Amino acid sequence: MNEQLISIIVAVYNVEKYLNKCVESIINQTYRELEIILVDDGSKDNSGKMCDEWANKDSRIHVIHKPNGGLSDARNYGLEVAQGRWIGFIDGDDYIKSDMYERLFDNRVENGMTVCGYYIVENNQIIPCYGIDKMITQKEAVNLYLKNEWTSISSSKFTYFGSYAWNKLYDISVFKYVRYPKHKKFEDMYIILELLYHCSLIQIIPQCEYYYIQRENSITHLKSIHTDALVARKKQKKELEEFWGIQDKRIDGLLALEYISILKKYAIVSSSEREKYNDLRNESWNNLNQIGYSECSFKTKIKLFFCRVVPDFYRFLYKLNEKLKYIK
Repeated sequence: MNEQLISIIVAVYNVEKYLNKCVESIINQTYRELEIILVDDGSKDNSGKMCDEWANKDSRIHVIHKPNGGLSDARNYGLEVAQGRWIGFIDGDDYIKSDMYERLFDNRVENGMTVCGYYIVENNQIIPCYGIDKMITQKEAVNLYLKNEWTSISSSKFTYFGSYAWNKLYDISVFKYVRYPKHKKFEDMYIILELLYHCSLIQIIPQCEYYYIQRENSITHLKSIHTDALVARKKQKKELEEFWGIQDKRIDGLLALEYISILKKYAIVSSSEREKYNDLRNESWNNLNQIGYSECSFKTKIKLFFCRVVPDFYRFLYKLNEKLKYIK
């Protein structure tokens, strides 16, 4: 295994409008010891052809064409063929600063991970999300993760240290027993605690190096009802106790927020569609009452009341708010 080589795994699916900018930002890195693995996950547009064209231009680029299996499957394919000691992930519609991997490599951690800040690109705005300059242990990382997740979800703001894979450089050893779950949304949430458990230390650096593009149809904007995030949180709760003997009220708070999210989305869908989700609605409400939601804001509690008692009224308010945002 090449100790200096960074294997960058890029999941590519129907991103022809963004792919050139993404790949250009990778091949122009100041750190040159790169293996660039473009995993074409059954794209239906020209993305697969573009990957092959890039491979003809740069010998560091290797292309995998595979049937569509989702982001997790694409990343797992990349992990299986990676030749580098170090692993990075980039989504095919994002891009990076020219010195990202030089900075991450200079701050690499043996049997660990390095995390940098990033920029959120949305509605023609570029918003920095700076990291900190600190080396932390597993347990410190878990504490920081739970703190940041609560802040992020309760305030709808991104934080520098979350589940996402793309602002990190990993020693490949932390993936020895870990793979992404197939056919799941929020796949990063499923494995972040496993990865931390296999890390010796975690280095965080403050510089923003990754440009994360927010698109309306991205996973973070999904309005359909699903339980993947809830199942991931349940897995995290179990792992906190199994790995570190931690029983933390914050994970219960995060579970409560997932139940609230399900109840909100239940209210948003049409009344005819709600019937098939009645059991999930009742289960979410019962579990939420058991956990409690006293830590939630007054505004959230009011929304929850409308979702539970008069979902059609909540749906009306939601649609009105969406329309006003569009007018602006």
